[in-house]
Amino acid sequence: MLAYLIDMYAIFELEKDKTKHIADILSDDLISRQTTVVRDGEGLGLDEDITYVMIEGSEDAVEKCKQLFADVEVEETENKEEVYKAIKENEDAAAAGVGTIFG
Repeated sequence: MLAYLIDMYAIFELEKDKTKHIADILSDDLISRQTTVVRDGEGLGLDEDITYVMIEGSEDAVEKCKQLFADVEVEETENKEEVYKAIKENEDAAAAGVGTIFG
């Protein structure tokens, strides 16, 4: 029987004084091999005082990221779906812009 990896994601909400932890957490060997996105809330049309960090990948990596952020007292965002949608729309807009330049 084949086991399938299910992609998961988590989004963390960091106030400005906690952003210093982002680089250390995202440089973890397991986490660094996943899709990670860091965006300012203002650039997403959300709270300008918040930085969002999204990890998308294996269950083990997402769980490890949750633990590492919890260790520095950072929790997942409560508006996960709204932030995910804003990040994806932002990425799509950027990709469309690059397509226009090189298209």
